[in-house]
Amino acid sequence: MNFWKKVDSELLYLGKTRKELANAIGFDAANISFGIKRNSIPAADTALKVSRFLGVSLDYLLDMCEEENQNSKNPLNSKISEIENKLRRFSDSDLNAVLTMVKALNEKYS
Repeated sequence: MNFWKKVDSELLYLGKTRKELANAIGFDAANISFGIKRNSIPAADTALKVSRFLGVSLDYLLDMCEEENQNSKNPLNSKISEIENKLRRFSDSDLNAVLTMVKALNEKYS
């Protein structure tokens, strides 16, 4: 499976769209379709941004490991990735509030 087909598979698993991915990484969504047609791989910086957005390894997207659909193998990765993507939009004060809540929950389960 090529890079962009794996991206589509991961997007489907996460319930995300190509447009959401493109907006998050500053990439033109039309380039995804173009990449699929040409069976091409994006520039290294773009590929890394894509892997981070999806919460999967770059090795996986580049076919350097055999594991399929990394998020489905570990649902926690999917949830962490979703939380991380949402947190990127928060202000510093909102991030501090979230951190306080996480610390309180951590104490509850310690």
